[in-house]
Amino acid sequence: MIRLSGSTQKYIVYGVELFLVYIVQFTPSLLPQFFGESPMLLTVCAVSIALFEGDIVGMWFGMAAGLLIDAGSTAPFGFYGLVNLAICYGCGLLVMYLMRNNIVTSVLLGFAAAVTASVVQWIFLAGTHDILYFIPNILLPRAVYSTVTMPVFFYFNRAITTRLYDD
Repeated sequence: MIRLSGSTQKYIVYGVELFLVYIVQFTPSLLPQFFGESPMLLTVCAVSIALFEGDIVGMWFGMAAGLLIDAGSTAPFGFYGLVNLAICYGCGLLVMYLMRNNIVTSVLLGFAAAVTASVVQWIFLAGTHDILYFIPNILLPRAVYSTVTMPVFFYFNRAITTRLYDD
């Protein structure tokens, strides 16, 4: 029988988690909308993984989450992959060298990630809206709704990290 290391087991669980979050995010009418906006579940999930795994591993899971978003969106393929790659790399670096990894920093970084992804999307894909319309009607509801889900991902990924480790 093949015995997998703790890191390999964690990465498999993270991959399954991303796939399940993808199904939840892109199933129509499964999640309620908040002021007409849906949460960015895959982005905050990838940020949560980056908080526990660091910059390089977080970057790869951010890219995987972004490519899953690309598969379910009409954006050019790879756009969200690059955006989430950069966001998760930055969040991983911040937690490794500057911040402590706790619920407060995870919520702050989740909010910052949702705002950053929304602004980049607005700049490159949907810049037809006026900024005075975009901020209160799209950006804030999406970022707040995404941030509310961050503690769920934080505690789930913390449980994965503490239970699956290399022997």
